[in-house]
Amino acid sequence: MTIEPSTKDDMPPSLSFDMSMPQLVVEKPLASEIFENGYFGHWTSENTLCLEPEEILLLLDRGRIVLKLSESDENIASEDLVIHFTNLNPNFWSRYLVYKDLRNRGYVVSIGTRITAPFRIYSRGGKPGESVSKTVIYPIPEGEDVNLDLLDQIVKQAKIDRKKLLLSVIDRLGDVTYYQASQLELEYNNLEYEFRDEISPPNNSDNGEE
Repeated sequence: MTIEPSTKDDMPPSLSFDMSMPQLVVEKPLASEIFENGYFGHWTSENTLCLEPEEILLLLDRGRIVLKLSESDENIASEDLVIHFTNLNPNFWSRYLVYKDLRNRGYVVSIGTRITAPFRIYSRGGKPGESVSKTVIYPIPEGEDVNLDLLDQIVKQAKIDRKKLLLSVIDRLGDVTYYQASQLELEYNNLEYEFRDEISPPNNSDNGEE
């Protein structure tokens, strides 16, 4: 990744991006600015900032960065990014809608690597590494079949991690609704799932080490 300096103070930094890659790595000092202003990305062992696809697209849409093709120096449009990331992950657009909705609500969001916990949210004012996330978010497009074995795994893992699990349902208009899910153990060890009424993502207030 290379940084092209801006000639005007109000111009966003220009970053080169290899469209064969699933992530964008940013070096300091820009990395520190991006992280501190909204806590986007996660730090690597090389002390660089790694941005996930949802973070890259949101930063581009918000005008925080400009992306250029690494091989031709042409600007990359948001539509090009969506196509690129959807080719890598068919569920990208649903994930992005949830991520964007949570960010628009004012939450700091960490993007997880486990399939059972795609997103973790922090309290307003909290940040990864200094605040404990008590809530994980799992996106589900409306009308899409849910794998019950996967759902069982997701609910169990949230219970093990002592996290509250919210299922975010994305309708065909792109609106996001959140439901709390819990596991009920019934007679004869039959398992049932309870989906409570629509709720808003909670405002976590716990502090501590993640």
